[in-house]
Amino acid sequence: MTPHTESDLYALLDTLRIPFQRIEHPALDRIADFDEAGISLPGQGIKNLFLRDRKGKRYFLLVVGAYKTVDLERLAAQIDVNRLGFASSERLEQFLGVKPGSVTPFGLINDGEQAVELLLDDGLDPDKLVGFHPLVNDSTVCLSYADFLRFIDHTGHVPRRVSA
Repeated sequence: MTPHTESDLYALLDTLRIPFQRIEHPALDRIADFDEAGISLPGQGIKNLFLRDRKGKRYFLLVVGAYKTVDLERLAAQIDVNRLGFASSERLEQFLGVKPGSVTPFGLINDGEQAVELLLDDGLDPDKLVGFHPLVNDSTVCLSYADFLRFIDHTGHVPRRVSA
Protein backbone atom coordinates (compact mmCIF):
# COMPACT_ATOMS: atom_id res chain seq x y z
CA MET A 1 0.00 0.00 0.00
CA THR A 2 1.27 3.46 -0.87
CA PRO A 3 1.42 5.68 2.23
CA HIS A 4 -0.89 8.65 2.47
CA THR A 5 0.63 12.02 1.60
CA GLU A 6 0.53 15.43 3.22
CA SER A 7 -2.21 16.41 0.73
CA ASP A 8 -4.22 13.32 1.71
CA LEU A 9 -3.94 14.37 5.35
CA TYR A 10 -5.28 17.87 4.66
CA ALA A 11 -8.16 16.42 2.64
CA LEU A 12 -9.02 14.08 5.52
CA LEU A 13 -8.92 16.91 8.07
CA ASP A 14 -11.24 18.91 5.82
CA THR A 15 -13.58 15.91 5.43
CA LEU A 16 -13.67 15.48 9.21
CA ARG A 17 -14.29 19.24 9.54
CA ILE A 18 -11.27 19.63 11.75
CA PRO A 19 -9.96 23.20 11.69
CA PHE A 20 -6.19 23.55 11.80
CA GLN A 21 -3.42 26.08 11.43
CA ARG A 22 -0.46 25.14 9.24
CA ILE A 23 2.86 26.75 10.11
CA GLU A 24 5.66 26.48 7.59
CA HIS A 25 9.27 26.33 8.79
CA PRO A 26 12.58 24.85 7.67
CA ALA A 27 12.82 21.07 7.87
CA LEU A 28 13.31 20.36 11.58
CA ASP A 29 13.85 16.95 13.18
CA ARG A 30 14.05 17.66 16.91
CA ILE A 31 12.60 19.98 19.54
CA ALA A 32 16.07 21.46 19.99
CA ASP A 33 16.02 22.45 16.30
CA PHE A 34 12.85 24.53 16.90
CA ASP A 35 14.50 26.20 19.88
CA GLU A 36 17.71 26.94 17.95
CA ALA A 37 15.71 28.41 15.05
CA GLY A 38 13.67 30.55 17.46
CA ILE A 39 10.40 29.03 16.26
CA SER A 40 7.53 29.16 18.71
CA LEU A 41 4.31 27.31 17.97
CA PRO A 42 0.91 28.06 19.49
CA GLY A 43 -0.23 25.74 22.27
CA GLN A 44 1.93 23.17 23.99
CA GLY A 45 5.18 21.72 22.74
CA ILE A 46 4.95 18.05 21.78
CA LYS A 47 7.44 15.31 20.97
CA ASN A 48 6.59 11.96 19.45
CA LEU A 49 8.64 8.83 20.07
CA PHE A 50 8.31 5.67 17.98
CA LEU A 51 9.16 2.75 20.23
CA ARG A 52 9.22 -1.04 20.16
CA ASP A 53 9.27 -3.78 22.73
CA ARG A 54 12.41 -5.82 23.31
CA LYS A 55 11.54 -8.46 20.72
CA GLY A 56 10.19 -6.03 18.11
CA LYS A 57 6.73 -7.60 18.20
CA ARG A 58 4.84 -4.57 19.55
CA TYR A 59 5.21 -0.98 18.41
CA PHE A 60 4.20 2.18 20.23
CA LEU A 61 3.83 5.85 19.39
CA LEU A 62 4.27 7.99 22.50
CA VAL A 63 2.94 11.55 22.43
CA VAL A 64 4.43 13.57 25.29
CA GLY A 65 5.29 17.12 26.26
CA ALA A 66 8.31 18.47 24.38
CA TYR A 67 10.54 18.91 27.39
CA LYS A 68 9.48 15.94 29.47
CA THR A 69 12.17 13.36 30.18
CA VAL A 70 10.75 9.94 29.41
CA ASP A 71 11.69 7.05 31.69
CA LEU A 72 11.47 4.11 29.27
CA GLU A 73 11.85 1.55 32.05
CA ARG A 74 8.93 2.99 34.00
CA LEU A 75 6.86 3.31 30.84
CA ALA A 76 7.57 -0.32 29.90
CA ALA A 77 6.26 -1.45 33.30
CA GLN A 78 3.06 0.58 32.81
CA ILE A 79 2.29 -1.03 29.47
CA ASP A 80 3.43 -4.50 30.56
CA VAL A 81 6.42 -5.04 28.29
CA ASN A 82 9.88 -6.21 29.33
CA ARG A 83 11.84 -3.38 27.77
CA LEU A 84 11.32 -0.49 25.37
CA GLY A 85 13.71 0.89 22.80
CA PHE A 86 13.52 3.06 19.72
CA ALA A 87 12.15 1.36 16.63
CA SER A 88 14.11 1.34 13.39
CA SER A 89 13.62 3.84 10.59
CA GLU A 90 12.51 0.91 8.40
CA ARG A 91 9.67 0.07 10.81
CA LEU A 92 8.79 3.76 11.09
CA GLU A 93 8.31 3.92 7.32
CA GLN A 94 6.54 0.56 7.24
CA PHE A 95 3.95 1.35 9.90
CA LEU A 96 3.54 5.15 9.83
CA GLY A 97 4.72 5.96 6.31
CA VAL A 98 7.14 8.67 7.47
CA LYS A 99 10.88 9.16 7.66
CA PRO A 100 12.93 9.83 10.80
CA GLY A 101 12.46 13.42 11.94
CA SER A 102 8.82 13.35 10.84
CA VAL A 103 7.37 11.08 13.54
CA THR A 104 3.75 12.12 14.00
CA PRO A 105 0.44 10.70 15.14
CA PHE A 106 -0.90 11.82 11.76
CA GLY A 107 1.07 8.83 10.44
CA LEU A 108 -1.56 6.59 12.02
CA ILE A 109 -3.62 7.08 8.84
CA ASN A 110 -1.03 4.76 7.28
CA ASP A 111 -1.49 2.08 9.96
CA GLY A 112 -4.69 0.43 8.77
CA GLU A 113 -3.79 -2.78 10.60
CA GLN A 114 -3.55 -0.95 13.96
CA ALA A 115 -0.07 -2.43 14.46
CA VAL A 116 1.03 0.67 16.39
CA GLU A 117 -0.32 1.31 19.88
CA LEU A 118 -0.87 4.98 20.69
CA LEU A 119 0.29 6.19 24.11
CA LEU A 120 -0.75 9.66 25.30
CA ASP A 121 1.08 11.11 28.28
CA ASP A 122 -1.24 12.25 31.04
CA GLY A 123 0.77 15.49 31.30
CA LEU A 124 -0.67 16.80 28.03
CA ASP A 125 -3.02 19.74 28.55
CA PRO A 126 -6.39 19.07 26.87
CA ASP A 127 -7.16 22.80 26.92
CA LYS A 128 -4.19 23.75 24.75
CA LEU A 129 -3.49 23.26 21.07
CA VAL A 130 -1.25 20.43 19.94
CA GLY A 131 1.00 20.55 16.89
CA PHE A 132 2.39 17.75 14.75
CA HIS A 133 4.32 17.39 11.52
CA PRO A 134 1.90 16.66 8.65
CA LEU A 135 3.83 13.53 7.52
CA VAL A 136 6.79 15.76 6.54
CA ASN A 137 8.97 17.90 8.79
CA ASP A 138 8.93 21.26 7.00
CA SER A 139 5.71 22.42 8.61
CA THR A 140 3.57 21.86 11.68
CA VAL A 141 -0.19 21.51 11.87
CA CYS A 142 -1.79 22.85 15.06
CA LEU A 143 -5.26 21.82 16.18
CA SER A 144 -7.28 21.49 19.34
CA TYR A 145 -6.67 18.49 21.56
CA ALA A 146 -10.32 17.45 21.16
CA ASP A 147 -9.98 17.53 17.36
CA PHE A 148 -6.76 15.55 17.62
CA LEU A 149 -8.70 12.86 19.50
CA ARG A 150 -11.40 12.92 16.80
CA PHE A 151 -8.70 12.34 14.18
CA ILE A 152 -7.31 9.42 16.21
CA ASP A 153 -10.78 7.94 16.57
CA HIS A 154 -11.16 8.10 12.79
CA THR A 155 -7.99 6.01 12.35
CA GLY A 156 -9.44 3.28 14.56
CA HIS A 157 -6.67 3.56 17.14
CA VAL A 158 -7.60 3.61 20.81
CA PRO A 159 -5.21 5.81 22.78
CA ARG A 160 -3.91 4.61 26.10
CA ARG A 161 -3.10 7.12 28.84
CA VAL A 162 0.28 6.72 30.47
CA SER A 163 2.54 8.63 32.80
CA ALA A 164 5.75 8.78 30.78
